Amino acid sequence: MISAIWRLSAAGLIFGLTGGALAGPIADQASTVEKLLASGDGAGALKAFDAAEDAFWTASPLQFRVAVFADAVKSFADYQPRANSAFHAGETVTIYLEPVGYGFASDGDLYRVSFNSGVEIHKGDVILGKTDDLGALGWQGREKSHEVHVAITLTLPNLKPADYQLLLTLNDQTSGKSATTTLPFSIVE
Repeated sequence: MISAIWRLSAAGLIFGLTGGALAGPIADQASTVEKLLASGDGAGALKAFDAAEDAFWTASPLQFRVAVFADAVKSFADYQPRANSAFHAGETVTIYLEPVGYGFASDGDLYRVSFNSGVEIHKGDVILGKTDDLGALGWQGREKSHEVHVAITLTLPNLKPADYQLLLTLNDQTSGKSATTTLPFSIVE
């Protein structure tokens, strides 16, 4: 399940990149945003802001703003984080992710975001289970959205009570970028 909504809270991050010795497309666009806002051109500033955000998104590695076990997921930023990471063997778990830096593919008048994912379960340095194909995940819309979330549900194998690590890898099919997050968890009786 992937969905997206718009928000402009990234402005602080982009404006923060304009100081000092930093130069390049992100800083140039952010500087333009500030000048347009100061001149009263809100529409032009918004267009320049979108360009600055796109420049940041392209330059960023694929990474996660949020990566947690969740009890419920409704939409972007509307999820209930799990209070702990203790599970029973064979229990179904949900992982909520907010990726940053993914690419957009144009498809007529739509933009598409496409991921595939894989998971490994480790106990120390030993890999106990692995799959490179949890399935395809995607989103599409008429505008680029930098607020796509990913919710992955999987069933844990029948593991003995102990501490483990779940390594989840998200692969962006458009940009070729990949990111892995490690979520420690325990199996309890």
